[in-house]
Parts: sequence; structure tokens; C-alpha cells
Amino acid sequence: MRYLAYALILLGLAVAAADLAASLGAGETARLATLGEWWFWADPDSLQLFQPAVERHVSPALWTSVIQPLLLAPLALELLGLGAVFWLLARALRPRRRRRR
Repeated sequence: MRYLAYALILLGLAVAAADLAASLGAGETARLATLGEWWFWADPDSLQLFQPAVERHVSPALWTSVIQPLLLAPLALELLGLGAVFWLLARALRPRRRRRR
């Protein structure tokens, strides 16, 4: 679990660096791209099919209260936060070592 945390943190830093380099290279102010923008860049058709599928087969409230805010948040911050959560879980679940006297 610790390695997953490290991988997510490194991926979050890489995404942040790519976003900042792209925005500054285009002459814009520094900004981080959202999860929805990354998803649309990777596969726009699946993103457009995901919303009606969730609303029709699961719940419209799930889309508006959970998924849509996640899609509008910066991907780099989401990855860093998820990495921090896994790091804290790995730390909490790690067996405690006894001190020798």
C-alpha cells in the first residue's frame, strides 16, 4: 500500500508539472487541468457516455453531488490527496516495532 501511495504522489507531481508547463508555454497564467479535461483529452466518447449511464442506472444525485465535483477538481490535487490517504493508511496499518532495551 505504501508503494501505491508513492506512485500516486509521483503521478500527481508529474501531472502538476505537465499542466504548469503546458499553461505557461501557451502564455497563459499557471493553472492545473481538471480530471474532466484529462479524461476528455484521453477519450471524449467514454466521458460523454458516462454521465447518462450513471444518471440512468445508478442515481442522478450521485452524478451531481459526487462525480461532477470530482471531474471539476484539478487532477494533480486529487492524485496528491489520494496518495496522502494511502500513505496515512499504510502508516496506520504498519506493524509496530518494539523497542529493545
